[in-house]
Amino acid sequence: MTRGCRWVAAFLLLLVAASAVSVATPAWACGCGAYIPNAAGASVATERALIAWDGARQDVVMSFQVSGSSESAAWVMPVPSAAEVTLADAELFADLDRLTAPRVEFRDDWWPTFDWLSTGYGDSEGSAGARAPSGVNVLDRQRIGPFDVSRLAADDASALANWLADNGFPNPAGLDRNLAAYVTQRWQLVAIKLVPDDATGALTGDLQPLRLSFDADSVVYPMRLSRSATVPQTIDLYILAQHRMDPDSSPVPGTRPILQYAGRIDDASTPALEPYLARGSYLTRWSEFIAQPESIDGDYVFATASADDDFRKVVYVTRHRGDLTGLLILGVLGVGVVAATLLLVRGAAKRARS
Repeated sequence: MTRGCRWVAAFLLLLVAASAVSVATPAWACGCGAYIPNAAGASVATERALIAWDGARQDVVMSFQVSGSSESAAWVMPVPSAAEVTLADAELFADLDRLTAPRVEFRDDWWPTFDWLSTGYGDSEGSAGARAPSGVNVLDRQRIGPFDVSRLAADDASALANWLADNGFPNPAGLDRNLAAYVTQRWQLVAIKLVPDDATGALTGDLQPLRLSFDADSVVYPMRLSRSATVPQTIDLYILAQHRMDPDSSPVPGTRPILQYAGRIDDASTPALEPYLARGSYLTRWSEFIAQPESIDGDYVFATASADDDFRKVVYVTRHRGDLTGLLILGVLGVGVVAATLLLVRGAAKRARS
């Protein structure tokens, strides 16, 4: 297949994919249950989380990015104890990205190329008033920025799923079954609606992060609700603690997230992280891609590692120097041709004089 044909085929595939997205039904979109309605002007959300833990209390800060525009969205998260919900610094994840960015190492490729001779270059890859059914207790409701937050307790998973459905939250197949483990453990549920700041507004771009604080005797990040997801899940977790934190259990049996970074943080260079450094200054970053959400059978649980082994991912970037090599080769060949020509001319002149 020629390059032109490949571009045409790729374009057609993108058109088909875009058509599929525009007619898709609503889907759970994020690791712990974030949901963006796939209505007209379909939107999707990406999610990252900072977990800060001091051995007794845990903060979870969620970051959402809405692509496109949506008039409403919802998110639910189980927590092991009563949670205090507040807004977090919008610059937090920019600091985290900077701190955990891979180290870039350059490699030079001197194999000769002659791209500069062509006419162009190739492409680079480069509500508290809501009526609660039997078995559900609405503990609190508050409006925080663009978030409408309800704290719920329940002794019946089906009743809890029905409350969510009756109050405008998504109700995918199997939600009551996925909630059952948390209800059995007497966890609470934080149910959050994301709404625009005004009646004509829309949810789009980066939303201000939301911080949940609660008592916890271990580092846990709930994932069972994502078992109902209809799209693959990408999880990106930053963990601040006294020491490096490694996964003790993962949502999908037999798998393990990928370590992206481990190291102690200098508080002088991280103003947005300052409120969390009292819980610990050692930062560990783990990520995982779950292609089949139906295989999820648990939560992330992290434990203190046996040693504080620092780690930073290395990205190798190849700098192609072949044009310089090619130019040098052509220059040498040019000099050789000129020298050979001069020798031939001189030889011919010498023979003519003799």
